[in-house]
Amino acid sequence: MKLSSPATALVVQRIRDRIVSGDIPPGAPLRQEDLAARMGVSRIPIRDALARLEAEGLVEIRSDRGAYVAGLDRDRCVEVFDLRVLIECDTLGHAIPRHHARSLRAARAIQAELEVEDETMRWLEGDRRFHEALYEPSGRELSLQMVRTLRNAVERFCVARLSHATRRDECRDEHRDLLEAVAARDSEQARTCLTRHLRATQEVVLSALDEDRSGK
Repeated sequence: MKLSSPATALVVQRIRDRIVSGDIPPGAPLRQEDLAARMGVSRIPIRDALARLEAEGLVEIRSDRGAYVAGLDRDRCVEVFDLRVLIECDTLGHAIPRHHARSLRAARAIQAELEVEDETMRWLEGDRRFHEALYEPSGRELSLQMVRTLRNAVERFCVARLSHATRRDECRDEHRDLLEAVAARDSEQARTCLTRHLRATQEVVLSALDEDRSGK
């Protein structure tokens, strides 16, 4: 979907950030009038932004009830991660032959920052940049956009539950193993490492969903 204006692009980013950060929780209504007043724009960019976010899976628009932050259940979560494994492993496979010394240095630098980051939102942003640095040389822009969309669908649940005591050491080791396989141009091992990493993240999100359902 083509964004209609720079104002819409800015509104999309601001609403997306609030949803992914957990500031607007799943199931919350997204009233155009309230959002327009808060952001100082007309309802037109708000309407267009909500349509874009619906395409990304972050917003659900109900014809009779308006727009709401999309929820996530176990079945949808598993489906999202099944797609992530398929698309991210395929994208990584195309990227590995195109990596070079500079791109690997960039990925290692991001990982080094991650290992000393103590703020959850900045850590999650760094994690996103790390994965994008690994996939970007693939040149597969449609796949890269799908990866971003799928990540958006689940990341807000990680925000609510992820602390630096939760899988921080495991993520560090998984990232290091993944980097080593990419640097060695070992596509099979890299896919194995990435799959293991994504499935472990899936379990974190499923646990968060189970806690929400049980009211804990």
